[in-house]
Amino acid sequence: MRAITLGAAMVLIAVVAGLAYQRGASDCHARYQARELAQIERANQLDRARIASERARATLARTLEEKAHADPVAVPRCLGPQRLRRLNHLR
Repeated sequence: MRAITLGAAMVLIAVVAGLAYQRGASDCHARYQARELAQIERANQLDRARIASERARATLARTLEEKAHADPVAVPRCLGPQRLRRLNHLR
């Protein structure tokens, strides 16, 4: 009878240890997956921020280019026709 009790206790210990191992392994796997998902989400956020900044840069560049070409550059005359004639007479 003692041998049967001892054997049953050993089997019970083995089953409990096996279940504990499986629980620990599944918890570890779940933590690993959670870390991986968090890293993927951070990478996605960085990608979205990069894309948004590239769009903002392109929009700003387009706006500045449109403003630069919108109004022709008005260059004041350096010398009027009368002044040019006077300078030519000085030669």
